[in-house]
Amino acid sequence: MSRRLTGFTPSGELHLGNYVGAIRPIVAEQAIAGTVVFVSDLHALTLDHQPDEVRRRTLEFATLLLAAGADPDVCLFMVQSHVPEHCELHYLLECATG
Repeated sequence: MSRRLTGFTPSGELHLGNYVGAIRPIVAEQAIAGTVVFVSDLHALTLDHQPDEVRRRTLEFATLLLAAGADPDVCLFMVQSHVPEHCELHYLLECATG
């Protein structure tokens, strides 16, 4: 079974290219492939950022992805920072290599 993993980092604004190149194909095939769609808000923290803008864009990206047709009943849909295991795994990997 093939899988599709697509993350959107809220470090800028979504635009038509995001829709045509990534969002539309995900929505069209989310029931066919094991699809994971997420907002990678923790990755936005590695850049120069304003915390309130990252929060605003995270909510905006999630809302727009759902409005475009990403269906949480069909695909795995998440916001990266809402999955505690992500940070826990990062911590374990840092400890293992340090």
